[in-house]
Amino acid sequence: MGAMQTKPNNEDCQRLYFRLPKREIGFVRFIVESYEGIAQVSSMPRRGEIEWIIPHSQVEAATALCAALGEEVGMVPIGKPNDWQPT
Repeated sequence: MGAMQTKPNNEDCQRLYFRLPKREIGFVRFIVESYEGIAQVSSMPRRGEIEWIIPHSQVEAATALCAALGEEVGMVPIGKPNDWQPT
């Protein structure tokens, strides 16, 4: 039987928010999910904004991945949107 993956405890996580072209959200999700356990990605419908929920143990690796994706797809850090309600 394979290892069971659990969602990170949000109290033990850092949250980062980014703006990017909407067409790139699926690609970014795919890349982040391929790095098992590095972050959980949430988005809001019809908006080019995403949230990364990062376990503190993965902050260094996630920061490096954010920088690489920023260059590749134009993802830029933003503050938490006031109306953030992820799906």
